[in-house]
Amino acid sequence: MLTIIYLLLIVALVLFSWVGSIYGLMLPDGTILPNILSEESVRWFVRHSIDNIAAAPFVEILLVLISVGALRSSNFLAAVFRRVRITRRHRYALRTSVVVFAVCICILAFSIAPGGNLLSVTGHIPGGPFANGWLFLITLILCLPCIIYGWMSGLWNTEKDVLNGLSAEIVCCADCFITCVVASQLVAAMRYVCLFDLLGWSETVFAMTELLLYALPFIECWLMSSAAHRKS
Repeated sequence: MLTIIYLLLIVALVLFSWVGSIYGLMLPDGTILPNILSEESVRWFVRHSIDNIAAAPFVEILLVLISVGALRSSNFLAAVFRRVRITRRHRYALRTSVVVFAVCICILAFSIAPGGNLLSVTGHIPGGPFANGWLFLITLILCLPCIIYGWMSGLWNTEKDVLNGLSAEIVCCADCFITCVVASQLVAAMRYVCLFDLLGWSETVFAMTELLLYALPFIECWLMSSAAHRKS
């Protein structure tokens, strides 16, 4: 459904740019609104089509889905909150996993504390390795205890089980990545016609809108999945 909505928004932007350029709609910088249907614009969109898709936060989304898949499929989170039956074997697996998680958190804390090796050359988090790789580190810290718990509890017995668990949410949200490809072109069209400049909105508002466009497909998928799980 969102894919269709995004496509309709792209069509609306194309028509808006066409009509606006005909009537000489001016941008804040004094130039005329670009016409997406013009030869120059079509050349630009074709030339930058891959760049526009690459600009979408696919890697960030992938890491988040791996973390969610690990937490849900391993039952680690459910065990922490006692939402599943805890046997002696599960209790031992849970204790070991929690200890590993605590150790990882301590190592990370020391790494970003004053003098830590993940800070910038000036001793601050911004501009340092942690600022660029924090999502990967968080994913690693979340997945490691989940893998240990799933393996020690007997839920995951082979490498294939581990991979299936980590990729469970990716499989469920596979369709959302197609929607994100469409969203990337919508975002590019919004930037090309300087839509937010016309509306007088800041770059921060545009960034939040862009993030929402990419997040909505996965939020919709998660809500539908949760509803189906409750019914079953």
